[in-house]
Amino acid sequence: MFILFLLCSYRVLRPCTQKVERRLQIATAMMRIAQALNNREQYGCWSEIFDSISRLGTAGMSDDEQISDPQGQHGITVYAPVFRNPYFNELFSKIDSTHGLEKHLFVRVGRYRLPRICGRERIERSPPANLPSSYYQADYLIAMDKGLVEKVPIALEETALPP
Repeated sequence: MFILFLLCSYRVLRPCTQKVERRLQIATAMMRIAQALNNREQYGCWSEIFDSISRLGTAGMSDDEQISDPQGQHGITVYAPVFRNPYFNELFSKIDSTHGLEKHLFVRVGRYRLPRICGRERIERSPPANLPSSYYQADYLIAMDKGLVEKVPIALEETALPP
């Protein structure tokens, strides 16, 4: 019985490097388009998004877990890093949906996108050094000050979150 459950229900973690690369490619493509259209506002927006993705790197990306249950339901559970400001969940969701909204700019490749569900658990990992404090959850910054989590250097200059 237990073996049958294992065969029917499996979880596959996907690497964060793919997310970083795909999001950087989308931001780069949108920057080029904005530059070609001489749209400085859009160029600035996508440039800030590109910068924030670069700064967060793989440590700032959420982990995905593909779920298949015995009834044949498939989906992806998304677990965000504990340190990351929740604003990035919404921003990354918008970036990921850009290729669907701008179908004339992006060619669809691969299988259909599985439904995503926000996981309640958070991924415990150290943030990259020198992130602006706005990139952190407020509770995480407090925990760093109290020594409850690993203290990493925070950028001296404050950077607003990308639009």
